[in-house]
Order: sequence, then structure tokens, then C-alpha cells
Amino acid sequence: MLPILFTLALLTDTTPGPRRPYWQQEVQYDITARLDEAAGVLAGHQRMRYVNRSPDTLRTIAFHLHLNAFRPGSRWAAADSAEGRRRFNDLKDPAYAFNHVRDVRVGGVPVEATWPFAPDSTIVRFALPRPLAPGDSTVVDLDWDARPSTTWRRQGRQGRHYDFAHWYPKVVVYDRHGWEEQPLYPAGEFYGEFATYRVALDVPADQVLAATGVPVCGDPGWERANRLARPVEYGRDAYGARPGAVEARRGDRTACSWLQGDVLPRVDRGEPGRKTVLWYAEQVHHFALSMDPEYRYEGGRFGNVLVHVLYRPGDEKGWGGGVAVKRTEVALAWLDQLYGPFGWPQVTNIHRLEGGGTEFPMMIHDGSASQGLIVHELGHNYTMGLLANNEWREGWLDEGFTSFNTSLFFEAQGAKGTYEGNEEQILDFDLSGQSEPASLRAQDYKDFLSYNVSIYSRGELFFQELRDAVGDAAMRRILRTFYERWKFRHVDEQAFREVAEEVSGRDLSGFFAQWLHGTVLTDYAVGKVKVRRAADGGYLTQVEVRRKGEGRHPVEVAVFAQGDTATLRAVGDAPSERLEFRTRTRPVAVRVDPRVRAHDWNMLNNTRVLRPKVADLLLGNPPGRRTELYLDPWFSRRERRDRVTQGWMPVAWYNDVGGVTLGLRARDNYLGRFEENVFLLTRSVGAPDIEGVERWDAFVRLRNPVWLRATNWSQAFEGFRTEGRFGGRAEFTWRRREHLAFGPEWHHTAELRLVGVDDGRYLDPGQYDHLGIAELRLETGVTTRAGAWALAGRVSVGGGLAWSKDGLESAAGRPLDPFYGRAFLEASARRPVGKRWTVGGRFFGGIARGDRNDVAKQRQFYLGGSDPIEQLGNPFLRTPGALLAGRDVNYQAPGGGNVRAVDARVSAPALVALTAELERAFVERPRARLFNRVAVGAFGDVARAFGDAPEPATGAPVRWVGDAGLGLRIGHRLGQTPFQTRFDVPVWLSAPALGRNGKGTGDRFAFRWVASVQAAF
Repeated sequence: MLPILFTLALLTDTTPGPRRPYWQQEVQYDITARLDEAAGVLAGHQRMRYVNRSPDTLRTIAFHLHLNAFRPGSRWAAADSAEGRRRFNDLKDPAYAFNHVRDVRVGGVPVEATWPFAPDSTIVRFALPRPLAPGDSTVVDLDWDARPSTTWRRQGRQGRHYDFAHWYPKVVVYDRHGWEEQPLYPAGEFYGEFATYRVALDVPADQVLAATGVPVCGDPGWERANRLARPVEYGRDAYGARPGAVEARRGDRTACSWLQGDVLPRVDRGEPGRKTVLWYAEQVHHFALSMDPEYRYEGGRFGNVLVHVLYRPGDEKGWGGGVAVKRTEVALAWLDQLYGPFGWPQVTNIHRLEGGGTEFPMMIHDGSASQGLIVHELGHNYTMGLLANNEWREGWLDEGFTSFNTSLFFEAQGAKGTYEGNEEQILDFDLSGQSEPASLRAQDYKDFLSYNVSIYSRGELFFQELRDAVGDAAMRRILRTFYERWKFRHVDEQAFREVAEEVSGRDLSGFFAQWLHGTVLTDYAVGKVKVRRAADGGYLTQVEVRRKGEGRHPVEVAVFAQGDTATLRAVGDAPSERLEFRTRTRPVAVRVDPRVRAHDWNMLNNTRVLRPKVADLLLGNPPGRRTELYLDPWFSRRERRDRVTQGWMPVAWYNDVGGVTLGLRARDNYLGRFEENVFLLTRSVGAPDIEGVERWDAFVRLRNPVWLRATNWSQAFEGFRTEGRFGGRAEFTWRRREHLAFGPEWHHTAELRLVGVDDGRYLDPGQYDHLGIAELRLETGVTTRAGAWALAGRVSVGGGLAWSKDGLESAAGRPLDPFYGRAFLEASARRPVGKRWTVGGRFFGGIARGDRNDVAKQRQFYLGGSDPIEQLGNPFLRTPGALLAGRDVNYQAPGGGNVRAVDARVSAPALVALTAELERAFVERPRARLFNRVAVGAFGDVARAFGDAPEPATGAPVRWVGDAGLGLRIGHRLGQTPFQTRFDVPVWLSAPALGRNGKGTGDRFAFRWVASVQAAF
């Protein structure tokens, strides 16, 4: 598979090959715009001069109208709908955004618009009146208007605050692929032609403005908004003496306009209460702006680069006092030494409406002033702004690159970067078969989450692995060379690979193919190890490194000795490779990939211990055992990337038969998905009035051993002798979802279970007949979201064999069939209603039948909750007198008929049941631990039993039963474990004789209660 993968990857258009001579188009924008705040619309005129520097003759020209994405009917809205989001689908006028163009002339000739992606209108195309030959130029004049939406996404408006990330018609890039006419989707961001911009903004006089470029004339409002003692530095002469701007005095104010003649007419109209500000920028491929009359301004600089920060009232603590200015300067300093000098004269950092951040040339729109966010967004000014890649074709070269330099920043600060978390996230998707290559076009990813994971996390992983392959020093030289050679130009994979190969002196074709165009698993292991004495008294250790996976990567190998350590690097290509190490002292252990940098999915075969006791001292937890021991806190577990963790915990419980039970539990885990084993050994001392039950019990579960790994499969094997019961279970489950964040998740399970009885005194006769069962069960289930609804369903069918040395009959003396069939269907639905209400319902139907007679009590269906086989693993429920099974404890384990007020011993061979709930949340704090949600609910349950199931109190057959009442639900999170405490008060019970613990023989309306630590469904 790997040679085939590499061959296909090398044939794709994005991998390096013979390059056409580089060229890029020459563009100049001259824009005048006027803001109508009453309408929320910015409108004006645009003249664009376009020079065809390509070797092709052009016959059309196209423009992006990005704001049309944020309205119903766009491809963005359609992509949202596919994933269950409704951000812009239902917006009404005047809430949605728009971009209009009209009176378009090319070379003075009127042209008509065509819409190649209709009904989406984010791309408009025009036929050129005459072909545009190589080296020829034309001028496009057009009028336009733009309105941001009141739902924010990279743009937005609220009151008098405007974030104009998109606003003017931006010419589509023409490159070696042709016209890059790309509708705006949620996945992907920008691609633009480098251009010169001259922009005149006519706005209310009190507006405070920020924009790409330099304010060469007019008052952006910074002096009035200035919050620092230092004077404002406008940098008006950054490009020379006010290029193209004319400044004059009109009474007590400055009037600004661009030069007359063949450019644009005078733009300052001298209206009372308004002002005009002229902005100028060179060699930028987008022009963003923001304005708010309440903005506060603070300024600074790094070397020759001016820093402008604008934030809103209430931001003084997080942004003010020079905090955001200093953090922007720190980011500039970091990027300067990483890549090279910043390519523009200024950078502006504004606090936008939306959270998160978006980058633009010379400008970043941030949702907070955190140092990490500023470093990341300002890093984009290098790895998107100055090194201008096509973010729709190669998002990894933007987001992955920037995530990488952000991680390097935190490493340099002595803090933990994002590599470890990203690598483990990617590995999880790799092992689940959900990964997609980093090299796909943005719209080709199966969903938005997969796009984000692939271009951010997998994109960063590519750069981290390249760094590991070539070394830190070479990687730094690659970054600086790439920047110096390609700044102010369009870059792609080929450009970066050429630089990486030149600087490192290595052929990286296979590396790029694997890490960008594939998702293969890597697995290296220690093979044979031979140690011998050297002539000089030292030791020579020969280590075999085995490649067991498809992935290939130069992998570090370390030999740990008593007094020194030797490290070499294996090439990693061959199935088996041998390295020889020299140490002064005796080797004690060998470890492949000791720093965990090869993306090796199975680190459990990476270590060989030669002298265990010495290795324990040198390496901490004994690597030969591959296990790290810790005290298990019960509600959370420890996970390690390179070894199994094993939590040990003492356990204790009580029941009426075994009395006090003491024991010890061990729980394993690797990567949160493998070796999830449980070992439990207990000793019961026996109840005071029961003799002969002192006993040792044991429980063992082996779940998902590494050697059985298969994509989407999990396995569990159990064996137990527990409180009068013995047996085992084997389960195989296949689980898969097509999309990561929406759509159905299917599972298919095959389970074989054996439960025998060796001491009937532990059994509740209301739940068990004194016999064993062996059962095979097949189950198919699905969970999904359909709009606001959360849906779940499962179907189970199976059959089994009952046996007993004393004859097959029930506790009531009724004959039982040895063979039986059992099936059930369960379906549930929930949805929010408004902001705090939730409504939900559940249906259950089940049947268990023998040939002629009843089935064993433990395989019938229970009207009040789950059956005793489902409760077998819970020591607080499975035996009479246990903590949750006591006479005065009304605990409800959800399942079965789920009529929560009904006695837990009431069962039937067949039943159907319905549950309905309505909840009103009063507290919702997702990040809280102890009480993250508090809600009050109303509920109703009803069930119809079939067969000859008797009531516990009267012996009469059970038919219809229902309850209704109110309840309290409290959400918690302890460690990694979320759970719900539920108190229900079923004030009405249709059949009082069926009430819990035989107490329901009175009125239908009475005070009753049940409790649980699980949701009802």
C-alpha cells in the first residue's frame, strides 16, 4: 500500500515537479467609500488597474464578494445546514450581509455580470470586452455597496461597531491553475493578489478607525481615543511623503483627497459631522478595517514597525495599560528572529466583536488579548500575509505553519507547546480511521471539524516531524531562507519543499508524500539486542529496530547504561535495521523513540530492559513492565503516551449475605483506548447470621489489547466469580461515524455471556431463578442529531440456554424452557425548547420467550428499570442489602420499562413502555465541577406487561402501570467523569401495589421518591 500511496501522491498537482517560471499579476486599487450608519451600509466607487503578468491571454475577470456568504442561499449557509448549524440560514433583512456591484466598466466599456456558482453570489465574473494579452493592462471601474451581518463571523456589526473584514470587490487571483474562483465556505479563508491600495473612507466625525495600511491624511480618531501618555505615531511618511494624497485646511479642520486627474475625483465633501481619512498600503493582498466611536487607542513600536492597538470600553484590564501593545511587540520580536524583519511599516491589533481571531495583512482582529492568540494571528502575517499561500488549496501551509511557529514560541518561553496535544489528537483519529490528509482542498474535507483537525493539527504535525527529521538548526535555516526568498509572493508546497531540500541537503519527496498526502500509521519496535564487552573495557550493544507499520520516519534510539547514555538515529525505511552503540558502562535498557517524536502509535513495544533493577533507578517506572503505577482516584484515570498506566485502589462494600467485603482493584489504560483492563480481588467475611459464605472473589476484564487492534473495533473479555455467581463474557463491537461532529454514529455488537450460580443465598428471588444462562446477543444501534433533536436507537436480538443441576423451574415452581429467545427495541429523542427548556421521550419494547414455558426471571424485562444481568458489575446493586439495594433505598437503575416508581423486582416476559420528560434548567455552568447544571423536571412513565408476571405483593398478574411526578436533576463532573444526580418524586402511581419495596399498597396519590446517579434515558 505504501508504494502505491507514494506514487499517487507524487502524481498529484500539489507535489513538486517542473515549475513554470514564477509570475504574479500587478494590481492597484483606488477606493472611495462612505458609511451610512443608519443603514449599516458602506458604499462607494472602486477603480482597479490590472496588469496581466501571466503568460496567458485572459478573456474574463472575476471578483470576490465575500459578504454575500453571510446570508441565506449562499454556499456557506448550505454547508452550515449540512452540519446542523443555522448561523446565516434564517437571517432576515436587515440582519444579513450583502455585497452588490453595479455600473461595471472594463476599459470604459459596460459589462454584464455572470454568476458562475449561482445561487451563491460570492463570485461575480465579467467577460472582457477585448482579450487581455500578456503584458497588457486594463482598468475596471465599478460602484459597490457592502453591509456586514449582525451575526458575526470574521465580519459583523453591532450598534456603531463595524468589523469590515470583507467589504470591497476583491479581484480573484489568476495563477498557474487559472482563475481561482472560490466561493466562500466555512472551511478556508483567503487568497489575494498583492496590490497597492489607496482608500478614502468618509465616516461620521466621531468614529475611531483601524485599517490595513497607513493613514496618510485625515484623523482616524486615535488622538482623542489615546489612553497612553506617549503621543500617537501615525507613520504617515512610511511610504514617502504622503503618496498621492492632498491635504488642505478648511476652516478648523484638515481636508483630504487623492490627486486629481485620471485617478479619482475629490473625496472630501466638507459635510458637517463627517470626516475623510485616506489610507495607503503597498504589497498587500487584502484590506481590512474596523471602526467604533468607543474604541480606546494605545500605541507602541518594535524597531521600525509601529504598533496600534484599539479596544473597547470594559477591556481596560485585559487590553489596556500597554498590555496588548506589549504582547504585540513581543510577538513581533519573536517572529522577527524566527523568520526575518516584518515586511510592512505597521501592524494594528483590534478587539473585534467575535471571539477567536482572524488575520489580515498589517492587521489582526482578535477576540481577546491573550499572548498565544496574538502570536498566532500575527504569525499569519508571515505565513499568509507575506508568504501568500492559497488557503483554499493548501490550508496546512497557513494554519499548520502558524500553529507550528506558535508552538515554537511557547517552547522558547519555557512553556509546553501544542505538539503533544495535537499529536495525540491526530493519533486518535488515525487509529479510528477518521483522519484525512492535510493536503486536501478546503471544501473537499468531509466536515468542518475534519478540516480544522487536518490543516491545523495535522498541518502542524507535518512541520514538527520535518523539524525532527532535519534537526532544529536546519529547520531554523529553512524558515529564514523560505521567508527571505518568497516574501511578497505566492507560495505553495513546491516552493517550500525546494527550500527544505536545498537547506537540509536531503530528498524529502517521500517525507512530504507521507506527512501531507497520507494518513498511515507508524510503529517501530525493539527487536534483538546483543551486548558484548569492547576491547577498551566498554560495551558494544547491537540493537535491531523493526518497522512494523506503513509509516516511515527517522527514529531516535537510545541505550541507557549505568553511567552514560548513547543515542543514534535509525533511517527508519527498512523492515529491520541494526545499530551499534558504544557505552562506557553496562547497558541496562534500550528505548526506541525516547522523546516520542515519530508519531509511533504503539509505544509498548519500544523498550527492552536488560537489567531491570538498575533500569528502575535510571528510568523511573520500570519500562520492561511498560507500566506506571499510581493511586486510582476512581473518577478519573491517568493516561500516558508511551506506557500503560495502572491505578490501584482499595475497595469496600457491604451486603446482607457476604457482610463486609474488602478488596483491591487495579485498572489499566494506554492512550485512553487500549489495554483498558480491570483486575479485582475481594474477600467477604460473611454476615453475622449467615454461615459459610466467607470467600475470595475475583473479576478480570481485558479490553482492547494492543495486539488485537483493528480500525473501529473494540473487544472485551471478562471472567468472574462474584457473590454467588460465576461466568464470563466476550464482546466485539464495531463503531463508526462518517462525520466527526454531526450525523449518525452506528455500532454493531456481538456478545456471548455466561452467568452461572454457585451460591443461591446471594440471589434475590424476586430477580433471579436459581439457574445459569448462556446467551448470544447481537445488537445494532445508532445515535445522531436531526436538527435540534438528539436521537438514539438500538435493536437487540439473541437467544440462550438455561441450565440447573436441580431442574429447570422458577422460584414459584413454574417449569422453564432450556432454550429461549430474547429481543428488544429502544428509541429515545431529546431536544431543547427555547434557551432553558428540554423535552424528551423514550420507547421500549421487549419480548423473551421459550418454546412453551416462561424464561428465567433474570432474562425477563423489568418494569421499573434494568435487569439484574445488566447490574451484575455493580457491587452496590447486585446483592440484597447492598448500598443501593437496601430495603429503605429506592434506587432506580434506568432501563427496561423505566416506570421509576415500580418495585425493582416486577418483571414480565414481554412489555412495551413509554417515558416522557420536560425539564427546565436554572443553572448551566459547563465548566463548573460540583454543580454544572441544575434543572427541575416533570415526567410520566407508562408500561404494558404481557404474560403471567405476578405482582410481588398480591400475586395478581401485572398489566398496565404508570406514574407521574416531578424531579430534580443536578449535573456534576468529578475528574474526567460526568454524571447526574437525579431525585424523582412520582406523586401518582396507577398501581400502588407495585410500589417500590412493597410500600405502594396505599393510595395512587402519595409521596414517593426514587434516586439515581444516571439520567432516566
